[in-house]
Amino acid sequence: MSTMRGALRRPSVVAQVGAVLVVVLLLLVVVRLPWAGDLGMHAATVQRLRHDLVDPGNPLVDADTPSPYYSPWMLVLGCVARVTGLSVFVVLRIGAVAALGLFVSGVWRYVRTLSVHPAAPALSLLCLVFLWGTSLFTWSGFLGLNSLALTVSYPSVFALGLAFHFWAWLAGAVRAGSARGWGVWVGLGVLWAVILLCHQFSGVVASLGALATVIAARVGGAVWWRLGVGALVGVGVLWVWPYYDFFALVGRG
Repeated sequence: MSTMRGALRRPSVVAQVGAVLVVVLLLLVVVRLPWAGDLGMHAATVQRLRHDLVDPGNPLVDADTPSPYYSPWMLVLGCVARVTGLSVFVVLRIGAVAALGLFVSGVWRYVRTLSVHPAAPALSLLCLVFLWGTSLFTWSGFLGLNSLALTVSYPSVFALGLAFHFWAWLAGAVRAGSARGWGVWVGLGVLWAVILLCHQFSGVVASLGALATVIAARVGGAVWWRLGVGALVGVGVLWVWPYYDFFALVGRG
């Protein structure tokens, strides 16, 4: 029996060490913070919010127009920059560390709703990062190592981390059914809206994952009512977000 336990434990340790090494590598990337892609746009967004939280103007052009770059996460980072006086790139590094922690903990939480195997979270993280075939994807919202290394300070990583926590929370709620109070469903609706506001592409992925979670759980009518209330709350948050019109993005290319 002890030999069997040791054999089962060794793959778990290897997977966990591999996952830790990946996280350490991404933390080193945060220190380097490569100037690539949309980093300048996100830096400009934080800088605009640092100077004016109420009417920051468009971060890409000299115009007083709304912008979808003004997400809840960027607003938080703008407040951090405004209160602390830290440079924009230091604030982006702080945000990257927070988003990376949210992403890793979110994967762990969600995988735990699917498997109790000790190696499952670490193996899932490694699969998410490495199993992308031979073509490089370097774009916000993709979880390949190359993409994460370039976008770790972007709102998309924060949104993906929230998405995994959202799925884990939703999975627990639908399993408990009507035993969960209304506050849980309202909170899920708000969280869903925040993900959509932070990064629309990741929000679509989070929505599809939520739909799959609900369908797989085969919930009853009482739960569907609660889900409907949560969805209405989420739509309300999207509707009242003051920095840009979320629904105006629906018809855009």
